[in-house]
Amino acid sequence: MRRFKFIFVLAILSFALVTDVANAAPADTTFQIVESVPEATSYGQPGIPRTGKVWLHMIRRAKHSIDIAAFYITNKPGEALEPIINALVARARAGVKVRILIGRTFYRESQRSIEPLRGIPNLEIRILPVDSLTGGVLHAKYFIVDDSIVFVGSPNWDWRALSEIHEVGVRINNRRFARTFEAVYNFDWKIAGNPDLPRAERAAVKPPVFNPVTEGNPVILHDAHGNVAVAFPAFSPPSLVPRWVNTEQPALVRLIESAKHTLRIQVMTISALIHYGPRGYWTALDNAVRDAAARGVKVKIIVANWALHWPVQEYLKSLAVLPNITVKFSSLPPAPRGFIPYARVEHCKYAIADSVRAYIGTGNWGWSYFNNTVDASVFFSGKGPVSTLIKIFDWDWNGPYVTVLKPGVHYKAPKNH
Repeated sequence: MRRFKFIFVLAILSFALVTDVANAAPADTTFQIVESVPEATSYGQPGIPRTGKVWLHMIRRAKHSIDIAAFYITNKPGEALEPIINALVARARAGVKVRILIGRTFYRESQRSIEPLRGIPNLEIRILPVDSLTGGVLHAKYFIVDDSIVFVGSPNWDWRALSEIHEVGVRINNRRFARTFEAVYNFDWKIAGNPDLPRAERAAVKPPVFNPVTEGNPVILHDAHGNVAVAFPAFSPPSLVPRWVNTEQPALVRLIESAKHTLRIQVMTISALIHYGPRGYWTALDNAVRDAAARGVKVKIIVANWALHWPVQEYLKSLAVLPNITVKFSSLPPAPRGFIPYARVEHCKYAIADSVRAYIGTGNWGWSYFNNTVDASVFFSGKGPVSTLIKIFDWDWNGPYVTVLKPGVHYKAPKNH
């Protein structure tokens, strides 16, 4: 009996020692929050890498594949996106297979930057006609390197998104997570080659050939400090993704419903008034946010001043008038070089429930972004990684660029182009 107790105690001590060593050892950085910082502003939390540098690092180290889903691509000579495009071309010429999936609706804005890429060996471009398939657009902003690393977040492939707009994204280095994104990408890539929605819907029910990452089967990741993040991806719209992945709207509603004390939301615009799609009122997220406030959760919302146009301003006031909800809008100072069209704006899209759960996405909060538009996001939990996102939010919330939205005041929407 004494021998059994000794062995049992020894096993417990051994487990504790292994656990302590594992906690003390520097973990691989498989989860990394990334931020774009507009020039001549006080944005940018210490220790958070910048989008352009992360993209360059990922692309330059690609060995066999780079797959990009882009809302649009706007390069400009001498600006921040140019070295990234050059690196992409260099990897393609070196034998890396590069695929670019872009939407049809905004192709005109991308044409000047896209056309020079055509004809480059190992680089293929397809246009996804989401407008004729679902009535939406391809709004996603993510890319996958070597079936192993994913970047997803608010920055477009636009020089302004790297140096003149505030953005938030996340880089995840995990093969199973990347393969889940890759499967969704391949699904849309095939549709772009053969835009047959009934055929795609039949293909969507086929089971995967690997173990995908889902809400019920997430991955465990680590940030640069060894903190654990438990994560899974989600996608929109339901009609253009395999049936075995999570869709965004239900996952985001569950995140909001989980909040017990504080709900932080930062998104360029939020509205329950359906502007693109069947006219009416979108209740899913609206009910979840209002219900959170009704049960005593302190709801803090930051939107861009671009959201002040009619009737979104009136909708925002309908939230701001409620107990426990405070809405602020941000107004960035002009660029030192002068006015830049479609720039100097808060473009982040994320939410934080309490201090342990969060989401970073590519879509604004409106019906179309979740129901007929191609978007993607990452949901994660873990106090360490979530605290990084809270630092970004709280600095903004208490910073010099925000104004409390008052229901009785009319605000003029700014010129953005």
